[in-house]
Amino acid sequence: MAVLHAVIMAGGSGKRFWPLSRHDRPKQVLPIAGPRPMVAETVARLDGLVPIERTCIVTHEAQVAPILASLGVGPPPRVIAEPFGRDTAACIGLAAVHIRRHDPDGTMLVLPADQVIHPAERFREVMRAAVEVAERGDALVTFGIKPPYPATGYGYIHRGARAEEVRGIPVYEVLRFREKPARAVAEEYVESGEYYWNSGIFCWRVSVVLDCLRRFVPRLYAALERIGATIATPTEDIVLREAYEPLECISIDYAVMERAEAIRVVEADFEWSDVGSWESVARLRRSEADAHGNVAVGACELLDVANTLVIGDEHHLVAVIGLDDLIVVRTPDATLICPKHRAEDVKHVVERLQRNGFDRYL
Repeated sequence: MAVLHAVIMAGGSGKRFWPLSRHDRPKQVLPIAGPRPMVAETVARLDGLVPIERTCIVTHEAQVAPILASLGVGPPPRVIAEPFGRDTAACIGLAAVHIRRHDPDGTMLVLPADQVIHPAERFREVMRAAVEVAERGDALVTFGIKPPYPATGYGYIHRGARAEEVRGIPVYEVLRFREKPARAVAEEYVESGEYYWNSGIFCWRVSVVLDCLRRFVPRLYAALERIGATIATPTEDIVLREAYEPLECISIDYAVMERAEAIRVVEADFEWSDVGSWESVARLRRSEADAHGNVAVGACELLDVANTLVIGDEHHLVAVIGLDDLIVVRTPDATLICPKHRAEDVKHVVERLQRNGFDRYL
């Protein structure tokens, strides 16, 4: 029987969560959506499904120390450090060649470090169903979230015929993947009942995904083979940097999922959120809101304010008066104020800071 390995992708910089998220403190090590750092929540969610010794985190080399520090007590998972960020196809491929070295017949469960999922028990049950599908053949398995509303910030999966039912969970063929749609198109998707949000979680056998990378992105595959041949040798770090730097930045969706023949989508009926902006944090923490829809963290005083997220600390008072539908995030050296509907544009502020030489605020 195949052995299951978990790969947590934790390489993002979290530009949309500036000023709280910085180069040395990326969003996955912050308690943005709850009391614990997001990567620690992700590791905990795997308890009872994949043992810690078969769990690895792939991240940028500059983020290894803060990620390990954020995990708290107990044995840590293995951390694989990327010298350069090259998107999810390279990240997943690098993890695959590491796993193949010890377990060429293994199965991989791949998941981002920055999602909020409840309840953990249902998450594990859905994952087990997908593992059964992946282990029986050559299918690449992804997970579809039934859309409760027509979101324009997520990609969608157009499901095809029902292939089977595993553990009472329906599994479908995939017709195609759709990019983030316009509002009217998203409404059509939801009304049809044939579309899922693309969760960004995957399951497959190691040999299957590596074969797909070989066929669809041969330059990436050649680099991975070169890297794999030097793992645990004196030249590993040198070869990793040399092979990784020229790689194209390409997601696993573009590199493999949109080209592969055998794809299945498992219907995931747990609560799911891809925490992509401060606006999504406000939505996730709405249970903490006051009678006017405000979520306030830290020392805050709000007067005639509604539907606003204020993030501060206990050492600096933030007062807000007569405003509505805002994001306010205060740190010791920078403050963000923006309308909720402009929360996605925070990344553009970070890019301007980079261009204008304000690196001390990044």
